[in-house]
Amino acid sequence: MRFLGTLGLALLLFPVGLATHEVMHLVVYSALGVPAVLVVTDWRLGSLGLPVFGLHAAPVGVPSAPFDVLVANNGLGPSLAALLLFVLWLSVGPRSRVARGALLGNVLALVFFAGLELAYPLIERFANVQADVLLLPELNYGGVLVILVLVSAAASWPRGASPRQRAARGGSPASAAGRLPAP
Repeated sequence: MRFLGTLGLALLLFPVGLATHEVMHLVVYSALGVPAVLVVTDWRLGSLGLPVFGLHAAPVGVPSAPFDVLVANNGLGPSLAALLLFVLWLSVGPRSRVARGALLGNVLALVFFAGLELAYPLIERFANVQADVLLLPELNYGGVLVILVLVSAAASWPRGASPRQRAARGGSPASAAGRLPAP
């Protein structure tokens, strides 16, 4: 049950992290003197063409931001949002494993976005390779889903004993409590 609770909370928190990430892009653009707006995007997911909505901070009034501004913005936007959620994660008590797991999953998702967004212009500029695959919603949202599932599983793992130690003791404490005493 803890797994589902952590994953559910992480999924509910994801739009908050995503919106914070895009607002941080606006902050960075503004700090660097580039006017920008927040746009709702409409991606098409996979061969089914299902719409997936997202947010995107885009410069306005210029065809594109200068390369150094773009690189700084792509790295800093999600990193600053991750930092904010990380501070929130630090403030949540260690006994709140569901909340901590959901927050940590979203922090790692934002770090994942920082890596993707930073890699995109660098690959295109220095490797002279089209990096549009990094823009696919399957990669972006699929990667986030994998991160959230893995962190939720880790957060729901019983504390204190490794799987090998639990097996040596005859299972988990819950299964041991259900056994009848030896005659």
